[in-house]
Amino acid sequence: MAVPSATQAGEIPHDKLVYGANPEKVIALIQDRAARWRQGPPTPDGHKLGLVIEGGGMRAVCSGGGAVALSHLGFGELFDEVYATSAGIMNASYFLSGQAKLGITVYYDCLSDGRFLNPKRFWKVLDVDFVIDHVVRELKPLDVDKILSARSQLFVAAINKRSGSGMMIDAKKAGAPFLEVCRAAMAIPVLYNRAVNINGYRCMDGGLAIPFPIHEAIANGCTDLLVLLTRPPSYVCQAPGWGSRLLFDLMCAHGHRNLRETYFQQGASSTAARDLAFGRKPAASTVNIATICTGEDEVVQRTTMNREALRAAAVRYGRKTLQVFGEPGEEWDLAPLHGVAA
Repeated sequence: MAVPSATQAGEIPHDKLVYGANPEKVIALIQDRAARWRQGPPTPDGHKLGLVIEGGGMRAVCSGGGAVALSHLGFGELFDEVYATSAGIMNASYFLSGQAKLGITVYYDCLSDGRFLNPKRFWKVLDVDFVIDHVVRELKPLDVDKILSARSQLFVAAINKRSGSGMMIDAKKAGAPFLEVCRAAMAIPVLYNRAVNINGYRCMDGGLAIPFPIHEAIANGCTDLLVLLTRPPSYVCQAPGWGSRLLFDLMCAHGHRNLRETYFQQGASSTAARDLAFGRKPAASTVNIATICTGEDEVVQRTTMNREALRAAAVRYGRKTLQVFGEPGEEWDLAPLHGVAA
């Protein structure tokens, strides 16, 4: 299919399949690499190909659907580096382990019944420990060894609580257990009750500082990026109000001025990343970006727990991803819903 190129700043339509800077070049590179590598061993092509996956609580079921579609297309080993923020680490992990179809079921089989998300459990609204220790280890076992041996490098966004700054963790070389890195990546401030120690750093979900690691991927030398976002093109992250600031300071920052400032500046961080992803601000002339995102009518939010809505959102995003790569997506589907996992 013909992939439309980026429009001028301020003229981004909301009905496209793919956005960015020269997205057609990214799509062509992925297709060419897949075709060549099916015929023989991976060979250099002069490009450093990265995959960037946004999280966003239960909204990550959308980018998870995209990851399932990429796996369906046979793209599981094509990316030189994979970058993820927050719940995006779950999508990245199951993708790199070759278990994307299993990983997507986590959202509607395990996280939709109140065990993970419970507003009445004010001391731990989001039970990340349940995800890591029960779901990932037992209910939907993640093949960590396969991730660690994969050719793709995996980088995870986090915040150093003491300094308040965003940081990228090399998940395969962190010197900490892989699932602890995942726990740190999903330790959402306020909603989860602690930071996670990774090599002496008290780490939290990096989304406030690094909404999705597009700048970091470029800084690390990626020449071509496929970006899976869980917000539509029109989304604008609003600056937190005084009430939210006070709550964050009392429950999370605890006087850490730099961390508090990171929270205050989350809107600017989000705008900068999204402007780059959607081609509203130019990247370096040598960087090509293809961004797939949700539609303006997307109904899944951070706290959505309706199983049918979650599965439907994953299917929509997966079908869109297939269409971006010129594949018919209308008939593609995920397995039907079964009973909730114990």
